[in-house]
Amino acid sequence: MNDKDTDVIQTTETEIDGIRKILKKIKRKCTVVRVAQAKAWRNVVVEDPKTKKKYFFGKVSNPPPEIKSGDELYIGFEDMPYELPDRKQKIVLMTLDGFQLDWTMV
Repeated sequence: MNDKDTDVIQTTETEIDGIRKILKKIKRKCTVVRVAQAKAWRNVVVEDPKTKKKYFFGKVSNPPPEIKSGDELYIGFEDMPYELPDRKQKIVLMTLDGFQLDWTMV
């Protein structure tokens, strides 16, 4: 099994309004597909190699770190502790050393 097939999974237990919930956090490597400079931010599109889905992050701060197509980053999937009608997960974009670049909800 190579490193790209391995997910880092962490679970936490929390209590919200008297209901116990187990929340999962999954972290895996992803590949940068496109980087575009906006006015004050960078737009970064990454591809999850496991699902082949692409995710757009529109407010990645300007360098550092330098990001270009083909670079590897981490993408983290976090279960939401509360229910929203059309959102189930928070997705976080991170550098390989764990620095959070941006996040979105899907």
